[in-house]
This record gives sequence, structure tokens and C-alpha cells, in this order.
Amino acid sequence: MNRGPVVLTIDEAEWLLDQIPPPDKDEDMLVKKLRSKLSELLTELRKGAEGTGK
Repeated sequence: MNRGPVVLTIDEAEWLLDQIPPPDKDEDMLVKKLRSKLSELLTELRKGAEGTGK
């Protein structure tokens, strides 16, 4: 599979995550993987966001 970088702001990543329907037990594996990666991205983005304490 080919891969390439995608640059997103916190707002853009949150919006994308909101567009994916809530998890379902019969969820497609690709959707589960995408939701997981977006959640990880948000966690990392928030760690380095301006105005957050370290």
C-alpha cells in the first residue's frame, strides 16, 4: 500500500473523527483502524498545542 503524509489541524482532525459513525460491533476493520489513528493523532496534537501546560 502506498502512503503519504496528511497535515491536519486539531479542528480538522476532530471534524473528521466526528464524521465517522460511532463504533459498532460489526464495524469494518478499516473504519476501526481509521478511528483509532485519528484518535491517536488528536492525542498527539493536543499534547503540543499552544496554551497547554506540560
